[in-house]
Formats: sequence, structure tokens, C-alpha cells
Amino acid sequence: MNGLSFLGHSVQSLFRPTTNSPVQYPGAFFQAMSTLTEVLFLNNMLTGCLPYEIGFLKEAIVLDVGCNRLTGPIPFSLGCLEKVEVLNFAGNLFYGMVPEVVCALGNLANLSLSDNYFTHLGPICWRLIKKGVLDLRNNCVPSLPFQRPLNECVEFFSHPRYCPDKATYTYIPCWLPHSSFPPLVLPAPSPS
Repeated sequence: MNGLSFLGHSVQSLFRPTTNSPVQYPGAFFQAMSTLTEVLFLNNMLTGCLPYEIGFLKEAIVLDVGCNRLTGPIPFSLGCLEKVEVLNFAGNLFYGMVPEVVCALGNLANLSLSDNYFTHLGPICWRLIKKGVLDLRNNCVPSLPFQRPLNECVEFFSHPRYCPDKATYTYIPCWLPHSSFPPLVLPAPSPS
């Protein structure tokens, strides 16, 4: 990924590192990109964790970070991408639950989460699987067909993974019109 940069910062520095080293991406990067309709970071050998600021890509119709080495949970802030139709997170090392706020996005036509390590999902996401919108093949969801062998899941989870600012993964920096809950007024988490 030599030379790939935006606003003077390398694209590699945009994703939170998985070590305790300091984060060096500009917090305003995703706000500056907020008018882009297609954001393609696929096949770039990116590593680290997705920052919650990815939810600032308000005009995005396509967001593709497939086939990298990104890890951690999927930030709930992706629920702010009201216009998104295609989300591709396939072929990474994401794990945990598939956020219901992401599955509830009204324009979503394709949500590809295959070839990761997700372990569970809620009823809205199950409906997307039945509609053929959500692809969760080759993950670790116990009651779903076409999952990884148990020994692969055990091996993956036997190695601790760390994403800094864990509290930011459930932070939603917008009002969700498809939610019945009133918006939460919280201060933006500081990247530490």
C-alpha cells in the first residue's frame, strides 16, 4: 500500500491498530469523505480495527473493505449510513455479533460478511439471510449452515484480539429513523 493517501495521511493509518501503539489517523478523515458515494478499500492488506467514524460516510451507497486483514467488531455507527445499498466486509477477521442496526438499514441490497468469524445475530439479520441480502457463509454462527469447522473457530478465538476504544463500537453518532428509540445525546468518544 505504498503511496496510497488521502488528505496527507496514509490509508493504512486510518484503521485503528490492534496493538497498544498510538492511533495516528485524523479523526476528521471520514467527515471529510462524507460526500463520497463509493468507498472502496478492498484488497489493500489493511489491518487493524474499523473506527466508529466510518459511520460519518453519510452519502455512501457502496462501502467495500473486503479481502483485507481487518478485525474486531463491526461498529454500530454503520447504522448511520442511511443511503448504503452495498456493504462488503467479506474476507477479513471480523468477529462477534452482527449489529442489528446495520441489518435494519432500509436501502440495503447486499450485506456480505462471509469469511469472517461472526458468532451470532439478531432477528432482523436472520430476515436478511432469508431474503438473500445477508451472506454469512464461512463464519462461526452455530445454527447456520455452511459455517467454518468448529476447530477453526476455536483456533481463532484462542488468540486474544484487541481493538482500542472498545466503548466506541456501540456508539451511534446519529439519530436512527428506523429505530423506535429516541436519539442518545452522548459526547463523541476521544480516540486515545
